[in-house]
Amino acid sequence: MDFEYAEGVKDRALAQIAVVGAGTMGSSIALTFAQNGHSVLLKETSEDFLQKGYANIERLLAGRRRKGLSEEESLAIRERISGTIDYENFADVELVIEAASENIEVKKGIFEALDEWCNLDCILASNTSSLSITQLGSFTRRADKVLGMHFFNPAHIMKLVEVVPGLETSHETVLYALNLAASIGKLAVRVEECASFLVNRLLGRYMNESLYVLTSGLAGVEEIDQAVVDYVMPIGPLALRDMNGADIGLSVARYNWQEYGPRFAVPQLLEVMVESGVLGQKTGAGFYAYDGDKKRSGVNLQLTELIEKVARFEAPAKGKMQVENLFLPMINEAFLALQERICQPEDLDSALKAGLGMRKGPLELASDMGLKQCLQQMEENFQIYGERFRPAPLLKRFVWANRNSVF
Repeated sequence: MDFEYAEGVKDRALAQIAVVGAGTMGSSIALTFAQNGHSVLLKETSEDFLQKGYANIERLLAGRRRKGLSEEESLAIRERISGTIDYENFADVELVIEAASENIEVKKGIFEALDEWCNLDCILASNTSSLSITQLGSFTRRADKVLGMHFFNPAHIMKLVEVVPGLETSHETVLYALNLAASIGKLAVRVEECASFLVNRLLGRYMNESLYVLTSGLAGVEEIDQAVVDYVMPIGPLALRDMNGADIGLSVARYNWQEYGPRFAVPQLLEVMVESGVLGQKTGAGFYAYDGDKKRSGVNLQLTELIEKVARFEAPAKGKMQVENLFLPMINEAFLALQERICQPEDLDSALKAGLGMRKGPLELASDMGLKQCLQQMEENFQIYGERFRPAPLLKRFVWANRNSVF
């Protein structure tokens, strides 16, 4: 079903945007553009899914109204969004953002259909958090107009958009996406194509390390989470893993290990948790236990058995956790990303702060610790724990050049 625009709204709207997929991310992206004056065509595969998307948009708008958005403004935003279950109205769209599930075959079908139905000048973007933009472009006859626009959840609140060109993406397409994202109040950062892009790539190293610290006995669940919150993060890594689901975390961890090798080795605890159905909030227990309203009710006691099951396979650890060390793999990955020219050096910390809510980015943390101290600690850990602490060559070069900080 197509929804009619309110009188005069279409005339005042900016470039028309289409969003394919009305799930959590798709509906939030649609709202983001609508609240910035764009008319949005929201597509789903069925009326039921479309109505669920509208219900989520209404829920998000209700939250904004509680914070002061007027009913009139809310109505204007809502009426900039129209819905459809086919591609017939895509001919006039200037940009499409695909926000379907992270399945390459699903996305292949969508991009093939978009290439057929959209006008030749239409730019096709994907909200994928990790899949190859070049591969997505190969499903079309317009690879120069295909790119990634990776919004962070929730898209209508989080400031970062990673703009990711594929091998064939034109400079003009990248500029368009950067300018468009900036025009709706986002920090738009160009990120070169690599597995998990920039922010999630660095996040993955830190998330994995938190599991190694836990199974090594250096610190408990609450101690780890509280330490990183006090240090630099808005939420602990184990609480975050419970929110996202251990199954999702395992899928991402396996993908990163496949793409990057041993330093992204999958923590065995994650494998065992998924095998045992201990997935986090969605199952009522993960690192923490949850009540029926998904409110945390303490550490999951079952976790002790799972940790004991894998602890004997982990490298030995002595002493107590030093919270700075938990971030060393992230810092090291930041230097590897700079070495690969994945982004501009000045964009890296800003992207991590906007995408993850960090109070300081990894390069700032490294500078605070001192690059020489960072390298020394990584070298010591490398001798004990192996590949996940192999120092980045660029970090060594900075230290050899007697630099005390990155900038």
